[in-house]
Amino acid sequence: MIKFSLASLTAANLTVNNAHSLFTSSIEISIPYKSYLGPIENAALSQFISDNDNFGKQTNKNQKSDKTEELNLLDKERVGFWREIKRAENSYKKSPDPMKKSAALTLGLFITPYKDAELLPLNSRSGVFSEIILKYRSRPELMQAGSTLGVDSSFGMLETKNMGYNTLYKARNDEYAKAEASGSSLKPAVVASYNQYCVAIEQAANFTPSPEIISLLNNLNELRKTYHALGSNDKDVPPADGGAK
Repeated sequence: MIKFSLASLTAANLTVNNAHSLFTSSIEISIPYKSYLGPIENAALSQFISDNDNFGKQTNKNQKSDKTEELNLLDKERVGFWREIKRAENSYKKSPDPMKKSAALTLGLFITPYKDAELLPLNSRSGVFSEIILKYRSRPELMQAGSTLGVDSSFGMLETKNMGYNTLYKARNDEYAKAEASGSSLKPAVVASYNQYCVAIEQAANFTPSPEIISLLNNLNELRKTYHALGSNDKDVPPADGGAK
């Protein structure tokens, strides 16, 4: 009579990162129980560990990009030009020169809603900088104010650096997408090993039970429940395995 079973989970539905996290956590949970496992369960665990090691190495390798450092530099530069614009506006609004003071007030009214743009998350920051440039270019009075204060070139450099950032950011995302696919090539093997190991633990819990085996099964089960919820939103790979039920 079957008394113990693991919660349903289709591990192949998880993204590469979530799958690797599940597998690594499952192994970490299992290691302290090795001495309580029989030869079949230990053999399944050893194969699972080996396949997950290979999977993890490929996943970590794929997630490194030489574009990250350049992106950080471009972000620092665009933020620098934005701060130049803000400093000029703040300085000249107290100027004794009526033209510069008027220009600073005009520019100040425009940039006030965007004062903290550099504090936004990177994706939002890119969009806000693009919006600022678009509005600045579409309003002659703003361009005149920028020219009067000597920051028109700063707006131009902000635009250049922001466009460069956006282009490189997309290229890095494309690179990560390809890397995800590459990591997925090793995923079926480790998913199969994970399923085999889970089945072995289920069988041990039902046919050669011990308090330690039952404890291990329960711990693995908690992980499966957690990642089942994640799997409903993951779209990495279509279902390919039934999982241990």
